[in-house]
Amino acid sequence: MNRPTNSNHRIWAGLAACAMLGACSTVEDAPQGKDAYAAIPPAPAVGMDYHISPDDVLRIQVYHEPGLSLEDAQVTAAGMVRMPLIGDVSVAGLSASEASDVIAGRLGDRYLVSPQVTVFVKRAVGRRITVDGEVRQPGVFPIEGRLGLQQAVALASGPTRLASLGQIVVVRIADGQRKAAMFDLSAIRKGEAPDPEILPGDTIIIGLSRAKAILGGALLAVPALGVGFIALDGGH
Repeated sequence: MNRPTNSNHRIWAGLAACAMLGACSTVEDAPQGKDAYAAIPPAPAVGMDYHISPDDVLRIQVYHEPGLSLEDAQVTAAGMVRMPLIGDVSVAGLSASEASDVIAGRLGDRYLVSPQVTVFVKRAVGRRITVDGEVRQPGVFPIEGRLGLQQAVALASGPTRLASLGQIVVVRIADGQRKAAMFDLSAIRKGEAPDPEILPGDTIIIGLSRAKAILGGALLAVPALGVGFIALDGGH
């Protein structure tokens, strides 16, 4: 991940000035080239801040109670995990720490005195990205570990022959807003540009016309200072 340069600071200052003037732009004006790499939010870890999703696999440890502990507990489509004694427990949407507290509370109500429960997310299927546009197999793909833009496009079996590789739009939720940046996959493949990290929840759209169709073609507010992606939600 590149550190901000003096050039990037000048770019941010210009964007901030545009925002102060109430300027707006379309998806064509999403940051490109070096601008697109500025201040990309860091990847969240699977841990305290991750919210459990259906199909995730958990390890649930109940201290001093191996008979109540589970090594591979898969969250059902309804967001439940089935525990010995207490049955189904709703965990979807909770962090691992919150799920630990809920399970401990249920066990403590009737069966154990001050139970100590630890929940680990072993496999986070909820970490997904969407790849759309001019790719051979568009869809939603689970990801594990770190992922670059080249790998993300490869998950969709690569671009079609009609794809414009200089118009790869990445849409990301950051600070409660949808934001976008445009990258040149050809330059990345040639080693002329860094391969940006793709985060869970990102949408990658290959082709500007497809991006405009998906995003509705609405006017887009210029982002605030220090944000590398252009805001898509009008700053609200």
